[in-house]
Amino acid sequence: GEHMVSGVIHRRYGFHNVGFHMGSEIVTIDFDGLIPPAALPEIEAEVNRAIWEDLPVNTSIPSPEELPNAVYRSKRALPWPVRIVEIPGVDKCACCGVQVGMTGEVGLVKIFSCVKFHQGVRIEMACGGRAVALLNAAYDQNRQVSQTFSAKIFETADAARTVSKRLAEAEY
Repeated sequence: GEHMVSGVIHRRYGFHNVGFHMGSEIVTIDFDGLIPPAALPEIEAEVNRAIWEDLPVNTSIPSPEELPNAVYRSKRALPWPVRIVEIPGVDKCACCGVQVGMTGEVGLVKIFSCVKFHQGVRIEMACGGRAVALLNAAYDQNRQVSQTFSAKIFETADAARTVSKRLAEAEY
């Protein structure tokens, strides 16, 4: 999932992944440029299309002679040996991590946030079962808020603002 998000962002904007952390629930990726917030749903949709197309994830190690001419995403030139991971049409980058065999194994990618961080942005996202678990938990929380405010599930933000405003007015 990280490869595909980073690859799409690099192709669209030329930004590099300059930080990465895989937590137990959330993955964070830091980029060295500002990504327009309106582009996030498009990026997520493009990545999920690639997942659902079940593309092959290929790995290779170019020979020392081939490496100088190899085209792949990297912030700097790397010394041989370099393991290259390619998802056709989505990303081609250096990586020494564990990979799935097909993009469909990722399941889905959900981008939760994108905030300014240093000179760029930090994206919070989740993949596969972790994304489903977080979405289920968020839905359950929102269902509880919906019941508390007697509001429809997609109207809880307005209901919370209304109650907050009433509380503020009552304090005066």
